[in-house]
Amino acid sequence: MKKQGFTLIELLVVIAIIAILAAILFPVFSRAREQARKTACLSNMKQIGMAVQMYCQDWDETYPFLGCWGCGSGPDANNPFCSPQAKIYPYVKNTGVFDCPSADMYKLVGVWNGCARNSSGGWPFPPDWEGTSIDIGWNDKMYAARMSSMPTPAETVVFADAAMFVSCGGTRTVYANACGAACTPSLRTRNNTRHVEGENLVFADGHAKWMNHREIADKCGKLFWPMRDNDNLTFWSKWGGGPAD
Repeated sequence: MKKQGFTLIELLVVIAIIAILAAILFPVFSRAREQARKTACLSNMKQIGMAVQMYCQDWDETYPFLGCWGCGSGPDANNPFCSPQAKIYPYVKNTGVFDCPSADMYKLVGVWNGCARNSSGGWPFPPDWEGTSIDIGWNDKMYAARMSSMPTPAETVVFADAAMFVSCGGTRTVYANACGAACTPSLRTRNNTRHVEGENLVFADGHAKWMNHREIADKCGKLFWPMRDNDNLTFWSKWGGGPAD
């Protein structure tokens, strides 16, 4: 008996079916991959939360704070341990916890004056951090805050997914993959959030969790002001406008 192969039309139908299935399944696989990255990042954040607690116990219940200002100027401009990330580094002993698997935002590209920096005039970090990407930002509103003075440590953010190593009162957290979303409304898109339309946060009592970016935006004052003196402040009321999508 003569064997018969596939006709051209049959091959085209099969290819079309495969293409349709791929188009349907690709977003599912992509979301599953991001869920895995979110979980890995959250695990890192839990380590950061424990490190913060140990640091506070060793430093008279004072949270780590940034020792210089203005892109690395001031008296600690060349102190590699002036950043909160570097201050808690001895307790985690792994720069990878600050490098979110879903982002590559603040890259330390070289060493200047004995410090790893993102540019010759950037903020200082330990020199062996060169090549590290710091995607977890410190809440600068926590400057020199103490455990005993905070009314709601379980509701106050210390570290968060951010576009820089400083979260700037949460403004670099709501859309953690876009540094200027606060002052550029067109960047306020779901694609500029980091983990399936949300971000991972570390709280002052040491626990870590994921929150939807819109909830973070609506509660910026409650989450990032440790003395709870700006509870009515939202991302939108501070910067105007609303989300782009």
